[in-house]
Amino acid sequence: MVDHLYGQHHLECVWGEAGRMAGGDPHPPDPPDAPDPPDAPGAGADPHAVVAGDLPRLSLPYADGLITIARVRRTPDAPVCRVPPGDPAHGQRATLVDFVAADAAQAARTAVRLVRLSGLTAVAVHARYAPSDTAALAVCLAGRLHDARARRGLTGHVVVADHRPELPARGVGGVDAAGLVCVPHLLAVHHRAGEAARGPWGGPMGPAGVTDRVVWEIMSPDQHRAWLGGRPGPPVDVLEEHLGGLLTLAGLVRSGCAQVPSHAEVLGVLRGGPLTTEAVYRHPGLLLTVAAALGNREE
Repeated sequence: MVDHLYGQHHLECVWGEAGRMAGGDPHPPDPPDAPDPPDAPGAGADPHAVVAGDLPRLSLPYADGLITIARVRRTPDAPVCRVPPGDPAHGQRATLVDFVAADAAQAARTAVRLVRLSGLTAVAVHARYAPSDTAALAVCLAGRLHDARARRGLTGHVVVADHRPELPARGVGGVDAAGLVCVPHLLAVHHRAGEAARGPWGGPMGPAGVTDRVVWEIMSPDQHRAWLGGRPGPPVDVLEEHLGGLLTLAGLVRSGCAQVPSHAEVLGVLRGGPLTTEAVYRHPGLLLTVAAALGNREE
């Protein structure tokens, strides 16, 4: 049973496969399978790189809750987004986004239960104080992660958050009493001329018009192990402690700055790709040491 849900607020956000904004899908299909995991560095188009102008426009109430994300195929007998027989949009995918108010203290666990029981594509936990562009970023990443995990044969039960989610009775290693793991994902948001950059963990705009941001994902321990492919990694607490340095490192790597500590070694382990959380899990000794040095340098 899914409890702690108070009521639904329809966002009137519907995207299809053709076009952006007025019918564009915020979760474009990812490229075909690659030797590395699709959400790892160097595996084709990076799901952690987002164009700010392509994000969905959300109008959210000032309330804590859950943003539900569901995909449907447009057919004459579809439950929503029906099309008449022979319509050019027949068979296209539409993404429906709704909002359900929920208790902030229970939102993470409620979202995990909801996405498992309802058949939704993903759920994003929203805090009433989170900016709408941060919520849109979480919605975008959720769909991309769902697609990437599905191609690896992993569970598609994706839950993200547009803020550091509240996990009651949080214990060692970022795992709470209910067995949930909170993982920060690093995203590069590319801005066109005239677009502003703001939000939690958003660094200053660089010459290339890119801001590094964080979206959190909430996983079960089994999902976490499967995502890592059985590899051990540092406790999530350690990643959180060095987020400032990791965001700085992500920007320096992308800009090709030679002032990165252990520059050659960092570029070598990233193999020409961007800095991602999964890369940090695979090479924690080097990347967290560099992140710590950059964080100390900023203090």
